[in-house]
Amino acid sequence: MIRFLFKQNQPRRFDYKPRFYNERKEQLNARVEAIRKEVEAESGVSSEEALRSRMGHAWKSSSSRKSRLQSNKKVLIIAALLSVIAYLLLFN
Repeated sequence: MIRFLFKQNQPRRFDYKPRFYNERKEQLNARVEAIRKEVEAESGVSSEEALRSRMGHAWKSSSSRKSRLQSNKKVLIIAALLSVIAYLLLFN
C-alpha cells in the first residue's frame, strides 16, 4: 500500500516514425496502375474499373483547370479594381 503512494509514473515512450512522401513515385505508380488496368480492360477482365479510372482522371484534370481559370479571373478583376482606385486617388 505504501509503495503505491510513492510510486512515480514512467514517462511515455517516444514513438515517432518518419514518413517520406515522393510525389513523382506516386504519379508513376498511378500511371503504371492505369496502364495495367487498361491492358486488363483490353483483355476484357475489368472494363468497368478502367472506365471509372479514366473518368476520375478526366474529372480531376478538368476541375483543376476550371479552378485555375477562376482564380486567374479573380486576380485580374482585383488588379483592375485596384488600378482604378489608384488612378482616382492619384489624379483627383
